Amino acid sequence: MNIKKYEAFVRAVELGSLSKASEELGYTQSGISHMMQSLEDEVGFPLMIRTSSGILPNSEGKLLLPIIRSLLDTNESLEQTIARVKGADTGRIRIASFSSVAVYWLPRIIRAFQRDFPNVEIQIIEGGADRIESLMDEHEADLCLYTGGEDRPFDWIPLCRDEMLAILPPDHPLTKEAAVPVAAFENEQFIMPMAGYDYEVHHVLDGLSRYPHIRFSACNDYAIINLVAEGLGVSILPELLLRNYRSGAVAMPMDPPQYRMLGMGVPQLKAVSPATRNFMRYVQDYASRLPDAADADLSLL
Repeated sequence: MNIKKYEAFVRAVELGSLSKASEELGYTQSGISHMMQSLEDEVGFPLMIRTSSGILPNSEGKLLLPIIRSLLDTNESLEQTIARVKGADTGRIRIASFSSVAVYWLPRIIRAFQRDFPNVEIQIIEGGADRIESLMDEHEADLCLYTGGEDRPFDWIPLCRDEMLAILPPDHPLTKEAAVPVAAFENEQFIMPMAGYDYEVHHVLDGLSRYPHIRFSACNDYAIINLVAEGLGVSILPELLLRNYRSGAVAMPMDPPQYRMLGMGVPQLKAVSPATRNFMRYVQDYASRLPDAADADLSLL
């Protein structure tokens, strides 16, 4: 179906003239005449009556005219929707994220993004590494923001290095030191994040000659901080989480320093939606202005 033929037919009937329609639509007189003949051949019967003063729709043409107008309206709506999708101001982005990133990164990123793309719906799903990876594996998230994606079966882009810090009760003797030796955890009562939230902490503790005594565990980072503040043990949490949270616990660097790499992942870069692709640029722009930004290659975006 050549939609241009139907458009030319409607305008010719509305104007009562093939020549006026050809002038308005940018065709030659012979060109629009050929289009009308081709349209009548296509439907299998004449659509117009040609008179000395112009053209009129015949009974068949009158019967088809409202349907053709509806077809043209639908086509216009389709073209507008396609243009919106290309401009990425439509659709939904489902983001699976660590709580720390959701709390301290995403509000600023989304505010900037929404100024340019106000009609895109954004859904944030918070969780630990296990939950995020499950969401990605099941295609229930379009984009993830966490650590550890280097070994996962999706395209991964490092963004920013985040220091892991020791957190101690305010009266702990180690608070008087410049940094907490990692080996000191061997002799401490330790509060461990729950499974699925604890990979970076395990990475630090795996280097010890023996594990500390795990006294409590919790999947909520703020619960861990408050348990430490009450003197119930020590723990390790990321600096991103600790820098904006005030409590009685003391956050300190470790010796040697320990880090995690935050990044974003998508199932396939070449297959992401235009809206997700644009959002990824906003994430990268935000992360690139952070002190420990990674040298992320987003040349494919």
